[in-house]
Amino acid sequence: MRDMCQADYDALIAPTGDPFVDAGGFVLEKLSQLFPEKDILELIMWVTDIYVDKWNAGLNALFLNSKITQPSFKEQRKKEETRRYFQDLLDDKQCHEIGFCRITGRKVKLFAAGRDNSVLTGSRKFANFHHGFDAGIMLSKEVLIKYHFLPLACESLLGHICVISSNNVNTSRMYATNCLERNLANISKGVSDGILKNKSRSAGTALFRFLDQVFVNYSQEGYGESMTLYHFTNFGASPDMQMFVLPFPVFRFYRETQNRKYKESWNRFVAHYYRTKDYKKFEYDDASTFIQVTDKNNRQIEISQQEYGYWTNAIYNKLLLGNSIVCDIRKWSEEKEFDLMLLFDYLLNIRNMKRETIEKINQIADFILQIHSDLSIGKLLTRLNGIKSAYLLRRFILKIVEENYKQGNELPIITVQEYTDYLFPDTSLWSETRDILLICLYQKLHEKNIHVEVEDGDDDNDFVDDND
Repeated sequence: MRDMCQADYDALIAPTGDPFVDAGGFVLEKLSQLFPEKDILELIMWVTDIYVDKWNAGLNALFLNSKITQPSFKEQRKKEETRRYFQDLLDDKQCHEIGFCRITGRKVKLFAAGRDNSVLTGSRKFANFHHGFDAGIMLSKEVLIKYHFLPLACESLLGHICVISSNNVNTSRMYATNCLERNLANISKGVSDGILKNKSRSAGTALFRFLDQVFVNYSQEGYGESMTLYHFTNFGASPDMQMFVLPFPVFRFYRETQNRKYKESWNRFVAHYYRTKDYKKFEYDDASTFIQVTDKNNRQIEISQQEYGYWTNAIYNKLLLGNSIVCDIRKWSEEKEFDLMLLFDYLLNIRNMKRETIEKINQIADFILQIHSDLSIGKLLTRLNGIKSAYLLRRFILKIVEENYKQGNELPIITVQEYTDYLFPDTSLWSETRDILLICLYQKLHEKNIHVEVEDGDDDNDFVDDND
């Protein structure tokens, strides 16, 4: 393609930082490798044939009133108008000016773009939308060409278009080329009828399912990677976009959960939080790894991980939104084991908790188990579960200090500095401190295979000392 290309080949395949342009560029790069005998215009028309003949020109969510989506054009005219537009673009016959491309920043010949040939850039009909009353957003021909290949690099998710991008170019390329390969496979089977459909029921699940693929393909790369899912539509009078960002600390933590040491227990924990509106009365079965559901006709159905793995998941959503999952881990720990090292990793890297705070809470848990019998531990857990204010938690901690003193220990279990700087700093939530202490206690009991009876905490009960 390089020798026959009337555009800058390097600019056609070079990443720009724009997720939509780059996705289309990765498709173009891959197709030029698959079909080296085709020049750029032939590749443009090859994908145009797919859009018109296979997909019935269903690109309205991407390009509004384009040559392909123009409802007044018949199929052949859609192709002819598209060929004419890109031929004139390549030959510089389109109206243009010299300036800096708004996407690449390069000083080149610029052509006006709008909603008909780019994504979410505004309509060319309203000149005051653009800087300096330009005819549209002014872009290089290479950028406009790459936009044309974008439909093969994205998916349909919950009625909108989905594109996943990353600060790691390999990951962005992987997503785009993966979409392309699936499209090519569907075309060869005669089942391609439009933009790929993502099976996920939420953007969060879509991101984490793609993340699973990333870890398989790039197991040694991108340890500090961040990813963004762009969920958008360019259709009609209400173009819209939402961004779902998976920051690199969450990327790193999720990668840790998929290590051999944690993967089975983490996946079992997460499996309890899958939900869909299609069923009611969910119950995950640890032995079979199926979710037992009741449908609208009260029939009992078993759902496998291959299906429920694409439902909405509360844990994934909280990780994306930056909300704490400590309370969820605490509830889980009451019955099941959750590895404390994985919890500490989460607290350090996601919740930004001080290492000294984690170590002190863990030390307090060890001390409690050391001085209490199985019967009294049950009562203590019930009491700790029932604490509903910072004041009551402080009294509970002071009781531990008193018990350490009565034991005759020379060193305090908690110093004044530890109390103020680590257990109750101004930047932390008292309820999270309580939950972490509960998790540590539960897990240490699980490790010792000790089962104690714990009653549900009473919201109205104040903390009461044993000696009161």
